Amino acid sequence: MAAYVAVLAVVGWWPRQVDADVGIVHWSPVQTMARLVTVQPAEVLAGVEVAAHAALFVPVGVFIALRWRRASAGTAVVVASALALAIETVQWIAPIDRTASAVDLVADVAGGLLGFVAVRAVTHHPRAGATIVGGLVVIVLGVAAVLIWGMAVSTA
Repeated sequence: MAAYVAVLAVVGWWPRQVDADVGIVHWSPVQTMARLVTVQPAEVLAGVEVAAHAALFVPVGVFIALRWRRASAGTAVVVASALALAIETVQWIAPIDRTASAVDLVADVAGGLLGFVAVRAVTHHPRAGATIVGGLVVIVLGVAAVLIWGMAVSTA
């Protein structure tokens, strides 16, 4: 968990937006989604960023559910809130090109809660477990890949 928190801190406190130079708004899937729902690509990207925030915090909830068997959903919310608040506070006060956001904070907490609930659902419904866990892993790894790429591009 310490390594995950360290990675989360690096992503959260990266000096610039990690996707700033990636040009995601021009990607074909973003353009297609924008046309389908008749909005600007930047609006689609805003929704994707909210989902990415949630996905980044799914492991927080998973860890809490697996590590502390007696933990409640409230515990997941408190821990995810503390981590998200730390990240957003640094983005707000530090001299970096980042913007603190209440939407990010809410999405982060929702991701932590989602991870916690997913583990509890798997525990009570083992047949659905592989599908739930597999889907979460794919989402989290996809978000991580885009973030790593964005960080690599922003340092070039």
